[in-house]
Amino acid sequence: MCKINYLLLMSYLLSRGTGIHFLSAKSIFIIFWISIIVCGMVSCGRADDSQLEQALERAGDNRAELEQVLKHYAGEPEKLEAASFLIRNMMYHFSIEDYFVHTGTGEHYYPDITHFADQEDVSRHCDSLRASGWSIRQEKQWDLNTVRADFLIRNIDLAFEVKKKPWAKEVTWADFCRYVLPYRVQNEPLTGLREELMRKYVPLLDSARVQHPLDACRLLNDCLHGEITYRETGNPLRPTIEETYRAGIGTCEALCNYVTLVMRAAGIPVAVRRTTWTRMARGHVWCAVRQDGKSCDFGPGEMPFGAYRHRLATVRYLQPAKMYQLHFDADLSGFPVDDDGYVTVLKNPLFSDVTDEGELPVYDLYIPVSHKEASSGRLAYLCAYNAGKWLPVAMGRCEGDTCRFTNVAGRNFFLLAVAEGKHRLRYVGAPFLTRGDGTYHRLLEDAGQPVCQIFRRETDGSPYSLYYWDSGEGTFRFLPYRSLTDSTQEYDNIPRNALLWYVHEKTVQDDRIGMIVEGTFKKSNEF
Repeated sequence: MCKINYLLLMSYLLSRGTGIHFLSAKSIFIIFWISIIVCGMVSCGRADDSQLEQALERAGDNRAELEQVLKHYAGEPEKLEAASFLIRNMMYHFSIEDYFVHTGTGEHYYPDITHFADQEDVSRHCDSLRASGWSIRQEKQWDLNTVRADFLIRNIDLAFEVKKKPWAKEVTWADFCRYVLPYRVQNEPLTGLREELMRKYVPLLDSARVQHPLDACRLLNDCLHGEITYRETGNPLRPTIEETYRAGIGTCEALCNYVTLVMRAAGIPVAVRRTTWTRMARGHVWCAVRQDGKSCDFGPGEMPFGAYRHRLATVRYLQPAKMYQLHFDADLSGFPVDDDGYVTVLKNPLFSDVTDEGELPVYDLYIPVSHKEASSGRLAYLCAYNAGKWLPVAMGRCEGDTCRFTNVAGRNFFLLAVAEGKHRLRYVGAPFLTRGDGTYHRLLEDAGQPVCQIFRRETDGSPYSLYYWDSGEGTFRFLPYRSLTDSTQEYDNIPRNALLWYVHEKTVQDDRIGMIVEGTFKKSNEF
């Protein structure tokens, strides 16, 4: 059981953007003891007060600060329970701070993007720093060891101040604790902006006589539409919420963190949701507001409000296969009893699967496997090809001669995998294309029946590269073209029924896999 929770904590670290190679000896020591604590929580089912005591023990020198918070609320039962909730779950949270450090002097520096003309100006500045002896350093600070009493007390008091507002009165205690009360959104550096944001935006809701969380969220998001914009900043460092607030620009992650804090500061229960794309590169985060036990997805500062879930389901290159929602407290109920040791965000106890809340129909996948490929009871991973590699998007289990994955959505190319150590997957069988209803088409290539195909080129006229997936070797194999024109490449050696990757060296991170259907090469976003 302790092994399970050790891996759980390690997977959590990765899910928060930190790799194993960043861990110091002290971090490993902390993780070891946290795993013992969590192991006791799961195996013995201890009460909340026991979990609280264990968290206080792990706080070390910071214990007095956290005890001061509990003592402060000794005569206020509701606030005391709120403080206990935060402290009990602090062991899963930390800040990641990036900054430039000079290799000679040790000086620290974080560029203020508001002092530069545009993204290119920021990028040039950061390039010049690297060329003149500066490098990027990353630090992780555990909340249990760093959160101070005055910060936590102020955060709790502000959350309860807006809890009295009409739109916040119908928020359940569970949603309040998970999506209003928390002092952080993800793993951004802690911020003291909560009160300033509350004073700025709550009067807008008061004057509009808003009565419900959904209406309050819609009004503020419409206001934010004119204040923030999705745009790359040119800064290679992780953005702080203060930076996004001042600059008004950022990536989806930065905007999501900022808007979530704005909403929570106003007493509106908002959660962060995320997905790993299966039809294009990288992933995405967005927001969801809670009301009456349900969630309404929305893009931070995007309009029209309320249409986001429909957009995710109907825009062909989006359509997430899996969606996960972040909450402040850890849910260990779904963690596998017999863990395989593989480190993945899918084992993060702060995320819950919410795929079935989308508009796309969900289905269960049953993939046949031999006992040699994956023994019964073993964990299995459903992988999508993303930015040049197979990434796990769902976790399932082998039951007899079948691997089962629940609540999958959309039509996607997947490949089954099992773990071989902490950081390596072994691919099992051939890739397959799901049909959106639990059935699928298996892409087992047949090199004995080659097909001919003409591919078009779209990037500056230079040649593309074509690869097919070799299921036996578990890798993509290069295919040479037979002839070349100014705008096309012709092949006569493509294995029938093969998964293909047609890629240009300048767009390798974005080019999609696909297959030949009735004489036409169709990419993943065309199904």
